[in-house]
Amino acid sequence: MTDLKRNIVDVPNPSGRGLRYRYFGAMTKLLGVKELFEKPSELRKRRARYDIYMSTNASYYGYRDKEDGILARVEGPTEAKMRTEAEEEWRRVEEIKREVNEVISVEVLRERFCLRKKRM
Repeated sequence: MTDLKRNIVDVPNPSGRGLRYRYFGAMTKLLGVKELFEKPSELRKRRARYDIYMSTNASYYGYRDKEDGILARVEGPTEAKMRTEAEEEWRRVEEIKREVNEVISVEVLRERFCLRKKRM
């Protein structure tokens, strides 16, 4: 068999017996014969688990997200809004705690005062 440059190339017999076929001239342009001249595409080698492990680095886990500054521009306004909401919530809870402590302390003082009156 010849390749496209007219070099003689041996093609194995598909039946596995006998001599090899040789193709010349116009026969090389036939559909079934053309595929014989084409080199098979290289199969991709499967990546081993070790290769995948070795290709992971700090940026895969997100440790370098702050270096380029994109994350700060995207999340900056949202983060500021969430921070103010959290501060307001915290102040509200602290105010409620303060009111509860005042009410409890007033009740405790009344009880003590009442106990003192009863003792007298």
